[in-house]
Amino acid sequence: MNVPRILALGCLLGLLVAACTGDIGSGPGKSDAAPPSRGGSPDSIFQPVDGQAAGAAGSSGGAAATGAAGAGTAGVTGVAGGAAGAGGGAGGPGIAGTTGAAGRAGAAGVAGAAGAAGSAGATGRGGAGGASAAAGSTGTGGGAAGAGSGDPAGWVPALIGVGYGGIRIVSRDGGKTWGDRAYETREGGDDDVLLRAVAYGKGIWVATGWKLWTSTNGTTWIDHGMLKDGPISACSIVEGLAFKDGAFFAVCTPWNSPSAVYRSTDGVAWSKYASIGDTGGHLYLTYRGGKFVAYGDNKTSFQSTDAMTWTVMSGIEEATFCDDTWKSETDCKDSSWFDGAYLRADWQGKISRSTNGTSFTTAYNDDQKNTLYRSRAIAAGMVAPR
Repeated sequence: MNVPRILALGCLLGLLVAACTGDIGSGPGKSDAAPPSRGGSPDSIFQPVDGQAAGAAGSSGGAAATGAAGAGTAGVTGVAGGAAGAGGGAGGPGIAGTTGAAGRAGAAGVAGAAGAAGSAGATGRGGAGGASAAAGSTGTGGGAAGAGSGDPAGWVPALIGVGYGGIRIVSRDGGKTWGDRAYETREGGDDDVLLRAVAYGKGIWVATGWKLWTSTNGTTWIDHGMLKDGPISACSIVEGLAFKDGAFFAVCTPWNSPSAVYRSTDGVAWSKYASIGDTGGHLYLTYRGGKFVAYGDNKTSFQSTDAMTWTVMSGIEEATFCDDTWKSETDCKDSSWFDGAYLRADWQGKISRSTNGTSFTTAYNDDQKNTLYRSRAIAAGMVAPR
């Protein structure tokens, strides 16, 4: 046998053995994949034809280049603030949530109902002691008007009585003593000079009869002339005066006319205000105990809270204020009453006083014999000190 042929056959046999054992391509660049089955992979389109030998194995490949590390695909951006994507790497920062729409303004609360007005405090009872009365009006007990009513500083509580001869006389101690007398005539002058009513308010005294007088201290007076000549031309005589809420009120019965009420803020200029009813002549008026009261010759008593609307006081004739209530004049001992003291006008210029309405003593005896018009012709207020 030819030696070269023998060597060639040996080499061919060695190659066949190596191919069958899978040692071709082993070395540093080998892969971890499993070797294909003999005859090719089942999915290969290069299947050997039956009866043919498999083709010769190719040369071993060179070492495979190291592949660059593949960056993993970022995970899906996390929902609402960057939660890591499922199965991926760490999720990127979450997209900031959109600012929520501003909430609707709440409906305005229903306004609370206004609180009920407190009841007015009872009017303080005035008196010789000068207790303060609401709004400066004369106290319920008929004492002097309280401070704060427009009274000049330093004034003191007082009573003033008026009557015949134009007398105006002052008491600063509740009727115990009297002085500071003013007058026009002596010995009981009547008609033109007779004064029949008096009232006080906000530093002014007003006295009327046929004439109109005013005073700003209770001791010196200004004569404004006859009423029928100007101040209240429809009234020849005014026998009733009162003061309330910054105004004076006067009443009269004009000739052949219903009883009338007049109003003034200064005691000098007057205007018609209201009518009362069938009172008869010699009409009297006062304000005490929280109400106006009026009566005339028919003795029917009328009452009002505003001097505008009047009603009859049932069962009371010639209503008079005493013992802190309204009674018929005879039940008040035919006297005025101020803070526990009854004061009675007696003829020949005397003023009598009592604390029980039964036992009276003479408190004043006028040396000119000028008597107060009636017991009701006394009013409470404030005057300059002695």
